[in-house]
Amino acid sequence: MAIIDSMGKEKTEKLTANERRDLAIEAGLQLIPYVGGSLATLYFGAKEERRFRRIETFYQEVATEVKKTMKSFSISPDDEVSLIAIIEQVNERIEIEQIEEKRRYLKNFLTNIFLQSVGSFDEKSFFLQSLGSMTYLECEVLSGLAVQTAAVPVRGIQKNGVSQYAIVGAVGRLRNLGFIETTITSLQFGGDNAFNESIELSEFGKKFHNFCIMDPE
Repeated sequence: MAIIDSMGKEKTEKLTANERRDLAIEAGLQLIPYVGGSLATLYFGAKEERRFRRIETFYQEVATEVKKTMKSFSISPDDEVSLIAIIEQVNERIEIEQIEEKRRYLKNFLTNIFLQSVGSFDEKSFFLQSLGSMTYLECEVLSGLAVQTAAVPVRGIQKNGVSQYAIVGAVGRLRNLGFIETTITSLQFGGDNAFNESIELSEFGKKFHNFCIMDPE
């Protein structure tokens, strides 16, 4: 996209991936005969309205949660840049996240950022990126493990309408993120040993759960 600066010179502004996608969608819609222009206007108007409402509601809820607990807030100059970067990332997630429960987890995340005065930026950024990429099924598996007092057999984790292999996949993703630990309770040659594992939250997984999934007290 080209823009003109105050000296009348043309400058090139690099578009983000989302902006390029939106331009492609808009151009595609406008190709539709007769109704394309109107469809493009309706689509992007509704899209921006949803984004605005999500962000507005999100910060209203964060403010309510923070007021319940926080007595004061201070942040070191070193953490200011980190806090701004985290807020920018949260805003991007909120704009596109359609699952209400995931938006609640993002609210928990940002609330705890304020209550705990940021802390390790790398760890919090990892939590945020992990939360953004996790499916709701993965969040459910993690939440279920959080209330267990001992390792749970993967074979015993079930959800109506969900394939057991989808649950095995969710377990594998959570393990790759470092959120769960596994032990093999039996060994089957020539079979799928993923079903013979028992799993529990790692200490890192418990920290993620308390920071993002569990509602602040």
